[in-house]
Amino acid sequence: MRSRTPVLAATTAALVLAGLPATAAPAAAATGPADPARTVTLLSGDQVFLAGPDARPEVRPAAGREHVAFRVRTTGGHLHVVPADAQALLSSGRLDPRLFDVTGLLEQGYDNRRGDLPLITTGPAPRAAVAGVRTVRDLPASGGRALSADKSALAGSWRALASTGRVWLDGKVTATLDRSAAQIGAPQAWQAGVTGEGVTVAVLDTGVDQTHPDLASREVGEHNFSDAADAVDRFGHGTHVASTVAGTGAKYRGIAHGARLLDGKVLNDFGSGQESWIVAGMEWAVAQGADVVNLSLGGYDTPEVDPLEEAVNRLSASSGTLFVIAAGNSGAAKTIGSPGSADAALTVGSVDREDALSEFSSRGPRVDGAVKPDITAPGEDIVAAKAAEAIIGDPAEDGYIALSGTSMATPHVAGSAALLAQRHPDWTGQQLKAALTGSARPTPGLSSFAQGSGRVDVPAALAARVTTEPTSVSFPTAVWPHADDAPATGELTYRNGGTEPVTLDLTADVVGPDGKAAPAGMFTVTPARLTVPAGGTATATVGVDTRVGAVDGLFGGSVVATGGGTTTRTAVGVDREVESYDVAVTLIGPDGKPTGDASASLFGYDDPGFHDGASPTGTFTLRVPKGRYAFDAFFSSEADRTLRTVVQPLLEVTKDTAVVADSRTTRPIDVTVPDAGAEQRLGAIGFTARTERSSFGSFTLVDSFSSIRTARLGPKPQGIAVNSAVEGTYTSDKGFYNLFYGVPGDYPTGLTRHPRAAELATLKTTFGKTAPDATLSWSAYASTPGDLSSGFVLISPASLSGTTQFVNTDDGVRWAVNAYFEGSLPVEYWSPPLTLRAGRTTERRMHVGIFGPDVKSGANSGFLRGGDYLFARPGLVSDGAGNSGFSDFTGTTTLSKDGKVIGESAEGGYGVFEVGDASGTFEVATTGDRDPAYGFATHVDAKWTFRSSPEQEAIQLSAVRFHGALDADNAAPSGRYYLPVALERETGQPDLAKKLTVDVSYDEGKTWSRAQVIAKSLVVLDHPKGAGSVSLRASAEDHRGNSVEQTVIRAYKVK
Repeated sequence: MRSRTPVLAATTAALVLAGLPATAAPAAAATGPADPARTVTLLSGDQVFLAGPDARPEVRPAAGREHVAFRVRTTGGHLHVVPADAQALLSSGRLDPRLFDVTGLLEQGYDNRRGDLPLITTGPAPRAAVAGVRTVRDLPASGGRALSADKSALAGSWRALASTGRVWLDGKVTATLDRSAAQIGAPQAWQAGVTGEGVTVAVLDTGVDQTHPDLASREVGEHNFSDAADAVDRFGHGTHVASTVAGTGAKYRGIAHGARLLDGKVLNDFGSGQESWIVAGMEWAVAQGADVVNLSLGGYDTPEVDPLEEAVNRLSASSGTLFVIAAGNSGAAKTIGSPGSADAALTVGSVDREDALSEFSSRGPRVDGAVKPDITAPGEDIVAAKAAEAIIGDPAEDGYIALSGTSMATPHVAGSAALLAQRHPDWTGQQLKAALTGSARPTPGLSSFAQGSGRVDVPAALAARVTTEPTSVSFPTAVWPHADDAPATGELTYRNGGTEPVTLDLTADVVGPDGKAAPAGMFTVTPARLTVPAGGTATATVGVDTRVGAVDGLFGGSVVATGGGTTTRTAVGVDREVESYDVAVTLIGPDGKPTGDASASLFGYDDPGFHDGASPTGTFTLRVPKGRYAFDAFFSSEADRTLRTVVQPLLEVTKDTAVVADSRTTRPIDVTVPDAGAEQRLGAIGFTARTERSSFGSFTLVDSFSSIRTARLGPKPQGIAVNSAVEGTYTSDKGFYNLFYGVPGDYPTGLTRHPRAAELATLKTTFGKTAPDATLSWSAYASTPGDLSSGFVLISPASLSGTTQFVNTDDGVRWAVNAYFEGSLPVEYWSPPLTLRAGRTTERRMHVGIFGPDVKSGANSGFLRGGDYLFARPGLVSDGAGNSGFSDFTGTTTLSKDGKVIGESAEGGYGVFEVGDASGTFEVATTGDRDPAYGFATHVDAKWTFRSSPEQEAIQLSAVRFHGALDADNAAPSGRYYLPVALERETGQPDLAKKLTVDVSYDEGKTWSRAQVIAKSLVVLDHPKGAGSVSLRASAEDHRGNSVEQTVIRAYKVK
């Protein structure tokens, strides 16, 4: 099934800032809050907690690892946190990089609500048992085993796991028929009596509802490999797929409605599964005698042959089973998912009813440049059986739903393979693959990297007499420049299954990256005419000469063999490399010699992405396209326990280039505070860079600046938005010291700062009364007017009586405070950035009313529109000092357009809604209730009405904010009371009200009375004695035509 990830996902939205992206900081111990839903545990046992409105991470080293440094980098919207002592194992390929991808772990549901980390190890098992690790199942098809590793024991076990083989994340894999059967010609096969009878197709998916009329009597075996309680399809994907393969025709016929079905539930009731479940399901399907296995699922592909790919290749070779696998729904080039990326897989893309490639269909090439997908099939708006408990799909008619995706295209091909297997029961899976791809019908103008050989054509496949081996030819990348390229060739073997010889005319039909035909002479086939004897084979040679032509990029198409009433196609492709160069890297250690205790990366400004390198010799070469890059080298010395970073912010690669990073050029970071008793808790040095095409960041995190040295390589960059920062946190009996020094436009070669006490500002924060069992944790972060920003948080215990913080104010640095109240009544407050003055003390309160909604925009709060989605997360319990507040509410949030509800969320104060390119008048309505024990804001509801269009990312709204004088118990005096009121915009600034009314209730909303409002800025109230609490209801309209209605029950108390 096609699925989309909202572009405003909370786990990634905070990671692309104008200055320092969100990074992470090590803590001396795991103190403060650690919401398990926002915390992940890395393979090393270290934890990363995402805190605050911008999801800023805090690294929490495992016990005994407090002095381990961390490398943090953000690229492609993902946050990667790598302990320094894991870098060598990562560089050598022993560890799966996904084990340190914080964003990916959260997206896959591997946060700390789960107590174990699922792993797959390949290679020999450790000789001794590893503490905290148990084997879930052996995976012979992958040459390994699935493991469950107790997160609490990982710090002491992760090295042992990697001692004898490779450690992989057991990652999540997700689920990626009326007119479509006719589109591929299935009815002609049925008329000829070919229905798949006698053929067994295994559907490895979310289960199959065999009670559906279209699937009655089809199933001959089932097994549940998932973590669901049973094999029942409660998602709906597997039933839809199975009926497309083999629906009996009670309403709609499946492609092979005479085939038998094996039902392997490898995805759970939410449509996702672990890689080990998939491998186990494949092994079971083969053992049960499946001729064809349908896998309408996929996940992330790596450059290496991963356990899923290994299983497909091994089982295909050993059993003769054909694995038909979805290409994926990512849409862009180079996005083929695993296991569809396996050599032996018949990988399926999607087309619409006119055979045009679906926008969502993943395209090749594969990670190594090979041609994928292999074939296409209809995958848009496919109507098929609805499972009784299905939760997905657009209703079509009773018992049926419509779904789109390469998941829907795949069973069309699996069913076609079953028809072909009935006709040729002695054929292997690879022979079926050859006949299906060779007979496919291409869409003109599409490359083989988009469609393989073309759209499946059942009648042509059944009639095919001639097939080829291999089914596709992928030529090695032709390295730029091309004037001296050596021509390459590949051999094609044509097999004639008929009783008469066939003479074939051979031509090449190839298009380039511009969609135009490849230049004459680039692709050749010899001989041009070939006779294949009856029952025999003949060979031809396809050649590519990339010296021909002037266009660089991907060239893909087919070798077309025509004759004897048959046409056979073999996909071919080559990457005529764009202008690219070698970057020879030498990493010099502290002893003046090349060192293997180092690694380096190139981040692309013009060609987004990064290129990593490492070598035991300290020298290696990276091949990159011409363009601008940032170079980042990292040295880790066990001898002096010092980390060194060498950064060249701008490296222009216009020819073969040598880069020598010498760690001896680094200088110390010497930053102290004016307090002899202060102890440094953490230090961070990092840089970010951003262009219109890419953004990334790289950071080193340590517990003391004494263990890190830095250097800039090359001249100061020009014309690139590069920013660096040095950040430090210290504690003493006086309070906290927070220092932030930005280095705009450069990367520092060391840094020295020794601020005097008079050069620091003091911020004293006090907190309102909360639950008796409450504990308080606190953090702070910095930002500058030039858009430099703290990239980390250190969450520390704090006293409920208040905290004292000493901060620098250099270059206009502003500081924000986050407070986390834990206990039976949890709540979080986030202050806006505060402008403080050196030598002055500022006092500020948090968690003191008057409480109510706000709409201030942050990376993870407010109202935003991006891509096809509208994101709504107002604060429901923001306090009277302007701090945004979030708490545990039950409730709902709905989105309406032009008066009609178009989206609903089962959370109060939160919703992500798909709106596409719709324009019009929208309304977001939210309601939330929380435990009455909170005492304040026990019920909050609000409704915002506004106009929005796809071009408008920032949604300009207001909330009514009250700013009364209350005591620490959130109480106001009885009698006459003047309550300041104002509209507050999403920027936190005041807004002009066109209309404003306020109602007041002293019986928790049972009765209301209109309050007097003076000049739209002051509410006049008379608090009755003994009223207990005050509830407020307000309605306002701004001068932009937007409106808000809001209610807060128990906004504050009356003494």
